[in-house]
This record gives sequence, structure tokens and C-alpha cells, in this order.
Amino acid sequence: MEVDAGCPLVAVAIDKDKGSQNALKWAVDNLLARGQTLTLIHVKITSQPSANLDDDGGFKEPTDHQSKELFLPFRCFCTRKDVRCKDVLLEDVDAAKAIIEFVSHAAIEKLVIGASSKGGFVRRFKNHDVTASVTKGVPDFCTVYVIGKGKVSTMRNAVRPAPAVSPLRAQIQSEASLKPDALPPRFLLGPKGASCLLFLPAFTRHLAEENGRHLQGQARWHWRRTA
Repeated sequence: MEVDAGCPLVAVAIDKDKGSQNALKWAVDNLLARGQTLTLIHVKITSQPSANLDDDGGFKEPTDHQSKELFLPFRCFCTRKDVRCKDVLLEDVDAAKAIIEFVSHAAIEKLVIGASSKGGFVRRFKNHDVTASVTKGVPDFCTVYVIGKGKVSTMRNAVRPAPAVSPLRAQIQSEASLKPDALPPRFLLGPKGASCLLFLPAFTRHLAEENGRHLQGQARWHWRRTA
């Protein structure tokens, strides 16, 4: 879409933790325009490195049920904010290394990552502070924002422009027919067709209640609490 053509490539590293979700909210509120595409990155730890490109040379998306479930609440939040998503699933033995290599190859200009939290994205990897490693290791064309408690706790500014050519931007533009006001049902529905809002993490429920209702095309979404 045209809105992406002149906008920086923004990515958020996500996992099953509150820090990642706070990072997403901050990124959407501070770095993105309506209709812009946000790249969601998740690293799946494996016993050995694997290629993170598909057969067509594009970045891999989640295909297994568990990975899709992890991305779902993040996608739902973006949908409510009229922000498009590009899901990227990386597989590696080292989470920091995988993110750094992706940022470099995709020419990501702004990377947002959650600060360390007990049991969260960073602490899952013993003796390895992923946030610190990523902040130090990404190319100097990428600005890194570390988000803690809903605000920037650490920031490392870029010192040079990103490469003019990005395979990720090309992939996003090739999917331009997927409009934010016409997302297919697979992006809006959870298992068995349930509203994706039901899968929002508990800490974001108050965000969904701010508006009460969400209109998606001609469909009206109702927020309801779960027991």
C-alpha cells in the first residue's frame, strides 16, 4: 500500500509475556500510522539453526497451531488499531542472533522490544539477556526502543540510513491487496470462529473496553468478559 512506501520499516519482537505486549502497544501508539504495516517477529528456539526464508525467498510465517495462537492476540490488537501485520517466525538456537540477522537482512529501521521481566521474553533464556544483546548487535541503521512499564526505558538511535532495498518491504508491497478494512476471516477469528478479542491477554482487556465495540467492515464486534 502507498502508506508503507514512504514509511520506515517497524518491527516488534514478541513472545508470551507482558513486556512484549507493552512493546506492541507503545509501537502502535508512537511509531505507526493507520494502515501502515507492522512486522511481528517471534523466535522459536530449536536444537539447530534453520533457514528462515521460505521456498520463494520470502520470510517464513507461522504455520503450526501453537505459533499461530501466539501471534493471534497481537494481530487482534493491531486490527483494532487499523494497523496491518506481517508475521515473521524465526527458528534458531539463539534468539538474539536470529533477531539481529533478521533486522540486518530485512533492513528494519525501527525495532521495539520489551524490557526484561520475570518469566518473560528475556528470562526464558538463562544467562542470556536477549534485549541487551539485540540492542548492541543490530546494525547501526536501526533505532532500537526497549519498552518497560509502557514507556521507553532504553533507546539506541540509528546513525545512518537503512539500505535502500529491503526484501521485507518488497514482500509487504506484494501483499498490498490485503487491505486493513478487508482482512480475511483467518486474521480476525480464533479457534472455532470465536472473536479474536476473546484471545486478548488479560492485561489488554481494558484497552478493548475503551471503545466497547469494534467495527470491522460491516461486522460489529462486541467485547465480553470471560469468567
